[in-house]
Amino acid sequence: MSILHANLGHDNAEVVYNQRFNPGEPIPEGASNIHGIYDKDVVGCPTFAQCYSQEGGIRDLLRDRVLVAYNLSYDWQVLNAELRRSNHLWEERYHWFGICGLVLARYVDSQRRRRGYHKLEAVCKRRGIELENAHDAMADAKATAEVLDVLLREAAEKRGQRFYTLRDLWGFQRVCAIEFESGLRDYYRTKGKDTGSWVWTDY
Repeated sequence: MSILHANLGHDNAEVVYNQRFNPGEPIPEGASNIHGIYDKDVVGCPTFAQCYSQEGGIRDLLRDRVLVAYNLSYDWQVLNAELRRSNHLWEERYHWFGICGLVLARYVDSQRRRRGYHKLEAVCKRRGIELENAHDAMADAKATAEVLDVLLREAAEKRGQRFYTLRDLWGFQRVCAIEFESGLRDYYRTKGKDTGSWVWTDY
């Protein structure tokens, strides 16, 4: 987990936390193949719960901050899943609010929807933003902070969409995400498939 603090639009993102956790169970091979972290790499690492509550830990670093991620629905679910695993922390779960870079990327780069076109790595590459170690927490967080400023500027310059408050942005991205996810659900229904989790349209 990597946490950056930043003021939106000021290009001042600062890494304030970067830590691997021991999940207390084997890491699935498929996940390891993506992020390159194996069981041997987390031996001796603390658990999420240990790092969350300690002074200056995750809880303190996220307090009074707006949660921002490239794929907010995923990060939000993972964060709350870890809080749920630690029953005494579940009451501190994070509510569904924040900024999602993926939704903005789909809006700004709406001309195509082919597989992988809106992945963080692809969106950064089209804008000349360096992302050397994709799926590394700190590398992804830094790239997200940089590309988000660009996407917000492009939304205004290319499509005339300006956000005067955080609530404006939240409402706008929610409408966009629900529209996209509803279309995706309809597509899967025609294929007789049920993917299970639909954060934007089920919430």
